[in-house]
Amino acid sequence: MKTNSTPCQRAFTLIELLVVIAIIALLISILLPALSSARKTGQATKCAANLHHVGQAMSAYLGDNSGVYPPAYIYPYDSGTGYDLNLQEDQGSTDPTNGYLHWSWYLYGTGQTGDTAFSCPTFPNGGAPRTNPGNERSSWESDQVDQNGQLLPNTFQDRQAPRVAYAGNGAIFPRNKFTSTMSGGQRVNRCVNEKDFPASTTILLAELSKNWKAAAENQGSGWKSKSHRPINPFTHIGSGTNEFASSADTPGFTYGTGPYYGLLSAADHENATQVLVEGSSDIVGTNAVGRHHPGGGGYIGGTANFLYADTHAEKKTVLQTVEMHEWGNKFFAITGENAVGPPW
Repeated sequence: MKTNSTPCQRAFTLIELLVVIAIIALLISILLPALSSARKTGQATKCAANLHHVGQAMSAYLGDNSGVYPPAYIYPYDSGTGYDLNLQEDQGSTDPTNGYLHWSWYLYGTGQTGDTAFSCPTFPNGGAPRTNPGNERSSWESDQVDQNGQLLPNTFQDRQAPRVAYAGNGAIFPRNKFTSTMSGGQRVNRCVNEKDFPASTTILLAELSKNWKAAAENQGSGWKSKSHRPINPFTHIGSGTNEFASSADTPGFTYGTGPYYGLLSAADHENATQVLVEGSSDIVGTNAVGRHHPGGGGYIGGTANFLYADTHAEKKTVLQTVEMHEWGNKFFAITGENAVGPPW
């Protein structure tokens, strides 16, 4: 006589279940750093690609403007984009409610590239905000004030990409100090031609620190973004970081002093603020460059992407760029004796 029987199904014991969980946890602990590293590498690659797009747009701009680079920023004299380099007072001769005209506008405002090309996914919110962000809350930081010390909302905005992760080399992108009235000294800014320097070995743009307050000024009631400022990579031998103060016939400029050219340690750099603010800091401007990508290490820390004037991008430490004098052998955007040395 046959009987139907169902074989017993063996269940996992508690020990076996714990072993499986331990193996899964071990695999996760092994894989997560690799996945995190891959994500960071991917972000660095995306930032470099954005820089390359910006470089191509700048090349097109130069082709339309006799090879002359735009200023880092200027004040327009009306609500459009009209400007006069000799009328750059932010109070009186121009209306401050017109905001800034930033170098990024010359590229995305003419359709050479989109305004998102100036951002980087490694940065919180994609990059530093404008000084005057306008009425969109996403364009503001939570503790930010505009140029008048006002909180959101304001009724005007700068002609600048909403978020910028890159700043221009101050040796190539002049500020708006085209008269001695604006500069406060004998030296003044001048526009730079692409023929003034070797394109393949001279930095055009660099990634900023991902801490947006490195390019901001503490107003007490909040932080005012100074993301329109270029990076001044040099120190004047007679006047510290103020490039305009010394006599026009006094040489020269240096990349900074000491074994690390005035660069902060990785630990001090991480939370450094007001690096680009004239008069608020004696820190060498190259400390505004980021160190947030993989690579590097030691005293300086990580790497950043740098765009060279021939439109190629490289990822390296900021120390490597100053050791190789890749910011230029002259302060091209300023008048007077502008050689970088020694020797001069």
